[in-house]
Amino acid sequence: MLLKLVDLFSFFSVVLRAGTLVFQSVLLGGVLFALWVARASPEVAPEGLGRVQASTWRLLRIGAVGLVLMQLLYLYINSAVLMATAEIGFSEVIGANFFISGCIVLTAALAIVILASGDHRVSKWTLPLLALVVMGGSVMTNHAASRLELRPLLITLSCIHELATGFWIGGLPFLILGLFRAKDSTTRWYVTERFSRMALASVAALVISGITMSVIYIGSWRAVLGTSYGVMVLAKATMLGALLLLGGLNFLLIRSGRKDDALPRLRRLIEAEVGIGITVILTAASLTSQPPAVDQVDDTLTFSQIYHRVSPVLPRLTYAYVVEPASARKGGAPKPGRLENNIVRYNVDGFLLTPVFINNAIESESNHHWMGLVVFIMGVLALLARSGKMPWANYWPLLLIAIAAFIFIQADSECWPVGWKSFGACWIDPEAFQHRIAALLCAGFGIFEMRVHRRPYQNERLALIFPLLAAIGGAVLLTHSHAISNVKESTLVELSHVPMGVIAVFAGWSRWLELRLPEKNRAIPSFVWPVCFVLIGTLLLNYREM
Repeated sequence: MLLKLVDLFSFFSVVLRAGTLVFQSVLLGGVLFALWVARASPEVAPEGLGRVQASTWRLLRIGAVGLVLMQLLYLYINSAVLMATAEIGFSEVIGANFFISGCIVLTAALAIVILASGDHRVSKWTLPLLALVVMGGSVMTNHAASRLELRPLLITLSCIHELATGFWIGGLPFLILGLFRAKDSTTRWYVTERFSRMALASVAALVISGITMSVIYIGSWRAVLGTSYGVMVLAKATMLGALLLLGGLNFLLIRSGRKDDALPRLRRLIEAEVGIGITVILTAASLTSQPPAVDQVDDTLTFSQIYHRVSPVLPRLTYAYVVEPASARKGGAPKPGRLENNIVRYNVDGFLLTPVFINNAIESESNHHWMGLVVFIMGVLALLARSGKMPWANYWPLLLIAIAAFIFIQADSECWPVGWKSFGACWIDPEAFQHRIAALLCAGFGIFEMRVHRRPYQNERLALIFPLLAAIGGAVLLTHSHAISNVKESTLVELSHVPMGVIAVFAGWSRWLELRLPEKNRAIPSFVWPVCFVLIGTLLLNYREM
């Protein structure tokens, strides 16, 4: 069991770190929302604000409980893996930095659960201190605390960054809940205006601290695209730009002063803000698993190496394998398909690739290109369906089911039902596990979206399944891990996967806005998400591993 845990540790560590940061942000945002945004005011009726306050405290407790659960899982998995790999006892684990910081966060989160359930007059003074303890425990395990140079500055910037993230992104769920619970427009407008002022200051702090840390951790323009860390920072900055766009639209709606016209749009735009904001936090969690770019000078890609991999080529839609030595074949049988002897390839460092590696790369590239062709056609059909003149184009979701079947059967040819690995063994292989989860998500896309198209007026809630799954699929792709020992090759893989993940997130939330916004405001998002699928298909058609 522990050996299986070690195999999945890289993926689970990112997921648990992401869960910790999400619930930490909710906790920080909830404390500020409860004590400042939703505080009593003579301008607002007490009963309306009372409902908002009650729901805020309830969600704050849920966030604190979630953080407790994340920390318990984090401590168990990290301790178990360390004990298994280092062959040490539990008594030696408890002195590790991750264990100490985890216990600090766990204790403070438990205290917040208790205090948020009791007398809120006492909570006014203790909750902010406990929230700062949670943040301090989190900072103990990030890059800032582990560096020798500029450590005080980086720790200060990390604290500002995490506080700003919590106050803005972590406070958004409380704003959505408050707008739902408040029954009168006066209370809704009061809460929205106060949150907007707080969010504006948080955005400024977030951007300034983020830019400063990026300059320190990345170090050069070349490292922005030449390292996995730089690529993930670029993805995070892109999604933050989308958040700023949505936040700017919200700010303009609030400044307009037209309550009845602005509030319906505000609520829907904030929903998309929450979704993209959580994905930004997931990306930040992935960053913690990557060494800063300034520490990878020798493993930074050159622009010519990047161009060689990403320059446009004709898609590979055949499976022309290299003849492998019999000793390298699984089960003693060659791969099915056309065999050639004259395929020679080199890796990013100029070393000759083995026939086994070339065959695996050929198979992976062909798989991605076939899926890219299908996704591209799917996006084009979705665009045609927008015109309303081609009803047959509305059947594009059926292509998602075809993609799911293709991934399940062909993405990992060594796995059941076509390979030598058993059904159970494939589910504990980290890469195969993620591919099969992606297949299930694609099948879900197709099934639910077809049901929506067949009965568009009876499936309002079902219609939201597709954008949610698209956004989740993009988030999974941003935390997708590959067992690649070559750092440069890993970066080249990120250069293809990360843009697709970001675009998938935008596709999901633009579709969400199309469904949720008032009908007169749906034109732009209804065009954005099909274009996103065309772009994803184009990227897949140019996917390469050699």
